[in-house]
Amino acid sequence: MNRVVYPKEKELTVMAQKKNVSPDHEFPTITLQTGDGHGREIVINRELMIVGREADSDIIIPETNVSRHHAAIRTTPEGVFVEDLGSVNGTFVNSAPIIQIQIKHQDVIQIGSSMLVFNDPNNPVGPVAARGADSGEAEFSFDTMHDVIARLRENIGIVFKGKPDVIRNMIVCLMADGHLLLEDAPGVGKSILVQALAKSIQATYRRIQFTPDMLPSDITGANIYDEKLKQFRFIPGPIFGNVILADEINRTTPRTQSSLLECMSESVVTVDGKGHVLPKPFFVVATQNPEDYHGTYPLPEPQLDRFLMRLSIGYPSPEAEMEILNSQQGSHPLSRISYVIRGSDIIHCHALVRKVTVAEAVKEYIIRIIDATRSHHALTNGCSPRAALALMRCCQSLAAYEGRNYVTPCDVRMMVKVVLAHRMRLRLRYQGEFHRVETVLDAILESLPMANEDPEA
Repeated sequence: MNRVVYPKEKELTVMAQKKNVSPDHEFPTITLQTGDGHGREIVINRELMIVGREADSDIIIPETNVSRHHAAIRTTPEGVFVEDLGSVNGTFVNSAPIIQIQIKHQDVIQIGSSMLVFNDPNNPVGPVAARGADSGEAEFSFDTMHDVIARLRENIGIVFKGKPDVIRNMIVCLMADGHLLLEDAPGVGKSILVQALAKSIQATYRRIQFTPDMLPSDITGANIYDEKLKQFRFIPGPIFGNVILADEINRTTPRTQSSLLECMSESVVTVDGKGHVLPKPFFVVATQNPEDYHGTYPLPEPQLDRFLMRLSIGYPSPEAEMEILNSQQGSHPLSRISYVIRGSDIIHCHALVRKVTVAEAVKEYIIRIIDATRSHHALTNGCSPRAALALMRCCQSLAAYEGRNYVTPCDVRMMVKVVLAHRMRLRLRYQGEFHRVETVLDAILESLPMANEDPEA
């Protein structure tokens, strides 16, 4: 194929011949995980391969948010490198923006909304172990995770004042690889909290303002006919990001709300029968006003069940409110913070959370709580096995947040309300007695004996 030499490429030598390699050498490959070429494998058998939306690129990604010549993949005696070619929207490796970086087996390259996985059969070592050996970076451990959490908590605390428990629960939800629902009156800081989190992570942030006239395609994206290419191509919607703020989600219709179901449960967007994988990490934080506010649509129960947690912020104390006034007198504190962790750190935390020990006695305690919700006379419905799994995962994440590698019964009691309350409904005739679902959960916890505190029991 005849290449077009563009300015950035003048300093590069275009070499399309194969390298001299031993007979037992296998060429590395790139696997496309999104778009029309989903699942396609591309062999890296040239010293230079260009990725972009232009037809003369070696790897063509026909997206509007991809530059004509976006990135270069080069093979050298030292290894395979990815270089950004001055693109408008940047090139990311394992969620971190790069200029040039050596890639390792199973590294994920993000260009536009497309995810490309690098496979090196000659050096089948994952990115964490490889970078620990080659660049002196320590292997990601529980100590590393605790440091990541501490930096994230401190950075968010610069902006969001007086609610350390809310910050803690949001981070716990993030580390558990779930999604968060924030429900409260306007003006208490729901959006500010999410923006502080997004600015603290070196990752892609998207804000979706929900309105009554919004359509599902406004969120997920759609296939648009390209006159130049003479074919349909997928234009990704704002859901393609790492941290998503779904602002005032209950101001749009149930049909549009439900478009998030697949995204949140499977991290995939399906349009016209084709799946498009969402980038990792993927964290949705939805805000909503109370249901009795004008112009709201209650979230469908299947949608509510996709949220790992529901939190209410509440009004700040007078002392905290004074801090807020002082911190914003000159400028907003959001302008004074920047990222303190990488998106790839979150992915490593997800894996470590699952390694936190949950003793059999603690699992039985969780099951007893879940079973009690199914037989309580004041509830229309109990909690599902999905709720039990969600409670266990949040307890594991809370333990890691506190610097432990095992779950205690106290972790379970701390997580019960924020994980289970939004999955249940009070019977009308008992609303005067219990007022809220949380009151029922308090009664259930009081009636059940605590599990053994010994994590080895």
